[in-house]
Amino acid sequence: MKAALLTLILAAAAPAANAAEADHYSLSAAQVGDVTQEVNKLANEGLEAAVYDLNSGGACDDSKESEERLYERLTDVFSNHKKGQLVRTILEGDIPRTVIPLKASVYSEWSMWNGFLLGRRGAGKSPLALFPLIKIGDTIIGADKLEHMFGMGLRYFKKHYLEQRPLVGVLKGGIFKEKTFLGGNALATGVFSYADLAANFNGMRFWNHMLQKRDDVLGPQHNAGPYLVCRDGKWARNAEKPLDFRVYVDATMQESTNCSKFATAGGLKKFKEALAQMQARDKSRSFGCPADPGLLENVTGSSTATATNAFPTSTNSRREGLCSGYKMEGSARHPFIRAADPLIVYQNYTSCQDPFWTCIKNII
Repeated sequence: MKAALLTLILAAAAPAANAAEADHYSLSAAQVGDVTQEVNKLANEGLEAAVYDLNSGGACDDSKESEERLYERLTDVFSNHKKGQLVRTILEGDIPRTVIPLKASVYSEWSMWNGFLLGRRGAGKSPLALFPLIKIGDTIIGADKLEHMFGMGLRYFKKHYLEQRPLVGVLKGGIFKEKTFLGGNALATGVFSYADLAANFNGMRFWNHMLQKRDDVLGPQHNAGPYLVCRDGKWARNAEKPLDFRVYVDATMQESTNCSKFATAGGLKKFKEALAQMQARDKSRSFGCPADPGLLENVTGSSTATATNAFPTSTNSRREGLCSGYKMEGSARHPFIRAADPLIVYQNYTSCQDPFWTCIKNII
């Protein structure tokens, strides 16, 4: 009861624009264009503009205040669609993107009882009901994953690195938000996305690499920065290390690989039926989830990845996911991989499991 009441309050208080989904099934990979070059170009130009503005406003130094001013200016480029230049440019079509109308998507039969924000009347008229798809390197993602990287990723980064909070609590906070107003309950979209959590985590790494004052959470061998340096009181780009989003966008951020779970049994049933209909029309590719289990194994570097019972035999439980048998154990590469038990997060960061209230009661 307490969990349901808390979810209701938070979902009602949160802006609807914070929750969005993407459809990785309706179109083939060949129908989504590679925009790596365009995204990287815009990102690095954004860094250059930020450096110019900050240097025009005063000197930089090694203080926390100077560092925080830098991050605040960078959110003009790297933020959500309301503020961030990069995501806004993608949504407006100035960078090629692939749009799937809600009524032509895997969520076409969604009702408000499956997830209010996707199923409400008029949801299909919103350009934000489903975020467009883009391809970075070899990976197709919803543009919403960039919002997660920039927004929740920055939140993770500040709390863990600047405020020195334990990483376990920071990651649990992200799970809590994903379970409430960022999607994973029937008052939001009804979709709990492990790919969103992966994007949050890689976003924390993205922001840490900006100045690279601290080693990457996965180990110093994954250090990609610094992209910017403070030199003689002036910010400057590191010409030897341009920003490249292929460092951050991987298969863990792809919902057809890192499978979601659903808030209602009805939502799960409709999702499975939509995939079955797609499979009946197109035998040339797989519409299960994970579509390619080997992709996650490649990303994590784990030899213990196994895919079994890809679809659950029962749909009675609200906490049941699409691929409840998919399990990635002991990953040394990434902590947010879809697991057999709904909210298990690996790499010993947390062992937060359902029921939901058991999971969040130590956070709030």
